[in-house]
Amino acid sequence: MTAIRVCLFSAALLLAACSKTVQAPIEVRNAWSPLTPPGATVAAVYAEVSARQADTLLSVSSTVAETTEMHSTLEENGMMQMRPVAELALQADETVRFEPGGLHLMLTGLRQPLPADSQFPLVLHFAKAGDVTVTVQVRAAAN
Repeated sequence: MTAIRVCLFSAALLLAACSKTVQAPIEVRNAWSPLTPPGATVAAVYAEVSARQADTLLSVSSTVAETTEMHSTLEENGMMQMRPVAELALQADETVRFEPGGLHLMLTGLRQPLPADSQFPLVLHFAKAGDVTVTVQVRAAAN
């Protein structure tokens, strides 16, 4: 009986040691895009990007569009304007939110409409972390 207990205890310790997860340097959460009507050629993508160490988001790409760019939205002379963002520096332990009315990712030259309840891959290209691929959920904007 004691040998069984020793084996069980050893197995539990081994399992605990193996279950420690190594946290990725970059985490992308809640990636989503609003559904698009037929014939649409542009769409936005929103997400939360967290850096565990300082890094720079150099660019973004996706197979569903010809180009993908980072944009900021700002008010200029009473009008909302989008401006391209060449690259985005992230500080250690910082979370950047790509959200409606602010910083966002712009898909241009959509290859097909983005229907509700579909998904597509998006690749974020970082200077240190390399490529981080996420799945973007397509949903109604109000969700």
